[in-house]
Amino acid sequence: MPLQVPFPPAEGATAEAVDAFGALRNETGRSDGFDDVVAMAVQLLDAPVAALAMLEGGRLHVLAERGLGPVALSPLQPLLDGLTVHMPVRLLLDANVDPAFQIDPLVRAAPNLRFVLAVAVPGTGDETLGVLLVADPRPRVSVRAASQSLLQRLAQLSAGLIERRRLERTNRIAEQIAHADFSGVIVVDGRGEVTFANPAAEMIFGHPLPAGARVNELFPDELQSNPEGTVQWLRDGSPGLAAPQASHDLRIRTRQGDLRTLEAARCAWVSGGEPGMALILRDVTERRLLRHRLNVSPNDELTGLPRRGSLLAVLDTFLRDRVRPLGVALLGLDNFRTVNDTLGHTIGDAVLQLVACRLQFSLPPSARLARFGGDEFALVYPGTEQDAIQRHLRAVLSDLARPCEVDHNLVHIEASIGVAMCDEPNMESGELVARADLAMQHAKRSGGRRLSRFEPDMRVEAHDRRRLDLELRRACDEEEFELHYQPQIDLFSGRPTGAEALLRWRHPERGLLSPDKFIDALANSSVNATVGRWILERACRDAMTWPVIDGRKLAIGINLFPVQLDDERLLGEVDHALASTGLAPARLELELTETIALRDDGIAASALASLRARGIRVAYDDFGTGYASLSMLQRLPVDRVKIDRSFVRDVLANRGDAAIVRSILLIARNFNLRVIAEGVETAAQAEMLRELGCDEAQGFLYSRALPLADFNRWIESYRVPGHE
Repeated sequence: MPLQVPFPPAEGATAEAVDAFGALRNETGRSDGFDDVVAMAVQLLDAPVAALAMLEGGRLHVLAERGLGPVALSPLQPLLDGLTVHMPVRLLLDANVDPAFQIDPLVRAAPNLRFVLAVAVPGTGDETLGVLLVADPRPRVSVRAASQSLLQRLAQLSAGLIERRRLERTNRIAEQIAHADFSGVIVVDGRGEVTFANPAAEMIFGHPLPAGARVNELFPDELQSNPEGTVQWLRDGSPGLAAPQASHDLRIRTRQGDLRTLEAARCAWVSGGEPGMALILRDVTERRLLRHRLNVSPNDELTGLPRRGSLLAVLDTFLRDRVRPLGVALLGLDNFRTVNDTLGHTIGDAVLQLVACRLQFSLPPSARLARFGGDEFALVYPGTEQDAIQRHLRAVLSDLARPCEVDHNLVHIEASIGVAMCDEPNMESGELVARADLAMQHAKRSGGRRLSRFEPDMRVEAHDRRRLDLELRRACDEEEFELHYQPQIDLFSGRPTGAEALLRWRHPERGLLSPDKFIDALANSSVNATVGRWILERACRDAMTWPVIDGRKLAIGINLFPVQLDDERLLGEVDHALASTGLAPARLELELTETIALRDDGIAASALASLRARGIRVAYDDFGTGYASLSMLQRLPVDRVKIDRSFVRDVLANRGDAAIVRSILLIARNFNLRVIAEGVETAAQAEMLRELGCDEAQGFLYSRALPLADFNRWIESYRVPGHE
């Protein structure tokens, strides 16, 4: 790969230097670029000698040279030792007048150097990667500032080449170790002497390990982070143990001078009846270094924004300096999981980068922005009033809502934001962020795509939700849930057609709880999938006990949790429930909520199509209450819609509700769907619904939801109105 020079020569550079930069920019076909750097250095200083060397293990390894020959750079070590990124240039105009170099072999013998100009190759932080030097057997009186500047810039360019070489060398060593063996193994006898070392261990140390070597000498005390602990760990080899003991970090220095970190485990070893110890070693140097860099890097690699820790440090400063007013906002994407699941993580990463760009573009001058991890971002507003903060955040929501195209995929970004103000004199950053998080979660629970301001009641609600979640886990373990069944009636024949299974919680202290007291918390709990499977199987099993009405078997309707549509397990769970209970597929109806219908990931549509192919019916619950209803009918294969009780309650007195009911029935008729109305409480409501063309109804007019035994008795005693 040729060296690319992205800047013009400095003002005052020689014509030859300008020509050389142009030639170097256009040259192609070099494999590593090191020779290009050296050639450029020679032309810049008009000198016959130049070299580029990599610093590794405290030694300089020549990567490319001209005029130096097969000699080491160590004789010039007094000059090169002083090079750092803070003192990047060392100049020797005439070695003969400097006593420190008069006896240097490179000065006294070929190539008889007199003039040396060396510059450091800078790495990240304070690291020095190597040295670029130019030398001449002829002394010089001075060096032009422009030439020296160009040499430094050339050294900066060569940093990337050296980093690549180091990475290639590391990968090559790692590959050799992997091919030799996964782990190094050293066997030590009871006297602490090495009796065996496999090739992988010798590869790690960089040299053969002779039999009889003392194990403690392989890991010198001065290299260990805890010398006493290491000595004790090596000494306590516990010959009686059969399994490996806890790992321990050991440090070594290879023959090449590299400091390496080994993750070591030990276990008992018996050879010839004599107890000993085996050390299993893995070189984790690069892995630990990468982990360290990721942890200490102030910015997020994906978005370039500061990390959580950096923003908290800034927030701590504002709080310590009593900057007021002071606000914090947390922003979380509402549908990001769907983007990852359907379009892939590459598109997901691009969406996060887009969100970061949009947030940065509209960021007020004094505000600070960071990525908190995942799909969450944080903003800090020092010296900004709450009204101004909220105006900006509403503009952010509007800006994020603009559709975007990512790799030919149309993506709609929706977000929830929570904001909290510092209103106490000694508030800590953790408390302020926690308040903003509570407000954001409140915004998400309220439907998302909105801004919420922290209120003290939110903390009480959070504690209540936490306590409720723990109780739900206990209820699942102790089988406190039960199913009740509400009959569904054909409005034209008056006969029962089926029943909806409704979950109840037999709380040991609060008695029988209806779903409105716990169903939302259960839907977000980790036990929801378990409860969902239980409902499916128990409802199918109970339906098999129902009597036959006029030669017809009743159907059972079951509500699904959104989590049940997340993978292919639903199909297997439904098949298992039907097979284990003997229920016919045609008697089962699964009901969807709007949360499921709003998903545009294709998973729900595919699963429901497979269910319908088995003869299972699908219904859409609470139809007409959300904006997703019409689009859902085009995407999701359903058989029936349910009119929400909120429209049925005032259908006789409210013209708006009556118009909505008529519209739902018209839409359903056009889609060839059956319709059932919920919450029917009076005969007049039932009559009007029948006249409008509604097929079925359920509600207190017929019966409340009943336990299984009571429901069976109700069915046995039910008489169609007008028929004795």
